[in-house]
Parts: sequence; structure tokens; C-alpha cells
Amino acid sequence: MRDEAIVELLGVWKIYHMGRRGRITVEALRGVDLAVRRGEFLAVMGPSGSGKSTLLHLMGCLDRPTEGKVLFEGTDVSTMRSAALARIRNRRVGFVFQSFNLSPNLTALGNVELPMVFAGVPRRERLARARELLSRVGLRERERHLPAELSGGEQQRVAIARALANFPDLLLADEPTGNLDSETGHGVLSLLSETNVEGVTVVVVTHDPEVATAAKRRLRIRDGHIVEASDA
Repeated sequence: MRDEAIVELLGVWKIYHMGRRGRITVEALRGVDLAVRRGEFLAVMGPSGSGKSTLLHLMGCLDRPTEGKVLFEGTDVSTMRSAALARIRNRRVGFVFQSFNLSPNLTALGNVELPMVFAGVPRRERLARARELLSRVGLRERERHLPAELSGGEQQRVAIARALANFPDLLLADEPTGNLDSETGHGVLSLLSETNVEGVTVVVVTHDPEVATAAKRRLRIRDGHIVEASDA
């Protein structure tokens, strides 16, 4: 059901210890409670250092909370073993980053295939899926190009295709239009919106008000607290 939470944060704190001998304490999140409903498009906004990316990393099982619980489809992932978390990241969650994070030595096709290689998808099946996704993002004719041979917008479209490779339930995007011009950014935003319409839950961290207005719900975070929430 769409009203069910796919991810929940319950009283979550994330504290980093930095500097020499960890003497500097940074409270990135401070007792956050949040439920992300299945099928929604959520935008998270806030100034740099407010805890936005930390929130995203916890949702995607890239990090663990210092205190509190993170539930993925009702299961507490806070204390899961690393191998179990890796399976969730690979098969249930797709990630899109501002810096693209493409493998420089793999072609566009190889980058989209990569998550499926880790998931054990047979070669013929993953090739067909990768080509289907590249066609969807308008890059079928660029499948043999390396990232260095692609524009920033093309690299981001490859990154979105890669994020969708294993049919994720949750797509997390961290400033996906931050390094793009406005026209290219509109194209990337349209892809994210189309993905959401197809049933994938989308959470976007952004500084861009235009990106936020495309979401169905918006949160504002400051100093590790959610200070504002609104529906579109």
C-alpha cells in the first residue's frame, strides 16, 4: 500500500567524532523522527551542514545511527550485519549523486550493468536491461562511451539509469542537478518525476527550490532538526 512507510527514522541521532583523537564532536542529526511513505516524492532542503546528506545516507543504509532506529520496510537495519546492508543497497535502493560517481574505466553500458553484476544477474539479461535503461534516458547511441567522453548531463543520466538497474523500491538523489545547467537539470528532474510516477519512492536532497517544487512533500532541516514540513 502506498500509505505504508518504506523508511522510518525513530529518534535518530548521528554524531561524528573528528579531529585529533576524535575530540571534536559534530551532531549531524539530533533526535530525528521521519517516515517516508511508499510511492512518494520527497524533497529535503536546508543549508550546507544541516544534516541533509547524513539523513539520506541513513535512509540508504550507507551509514548507521549513533542512537535511535532506522526501519526499512518495518525491519530495523540499524544493527544489521554489513553483508545484509550491502544486499539492501544493491537490490532495494538506487543512489544518484551530484558528482555522478561513475566508474571512469567502464563505458556507459558497463556502468549501468555494474549493479546487476553484483546482484548476480546473467549477462544476457543485464545487457538487455542496461540497453533498455540507456534508451529510456536517451543515451542508447552513447553506450560505448566512457564517462570522460560524456557531458555532465549525460553522465547524470547514466547515473540515473544505473540507479534503476535492479528495480529499486527507493531512489535517493543527493543534489542531482547541482553540477548541471538549468536546461539539463530540467531533463534530469523530469526523469526523476517519471520514475516516481512509475511507483518508485524518490527522496531528493537539494538546494534548488525548483527541484523541491516538483516533489509532493518537502522538508526543511537545520542544525540536525526537521524544522518545517509541507505538502505540495
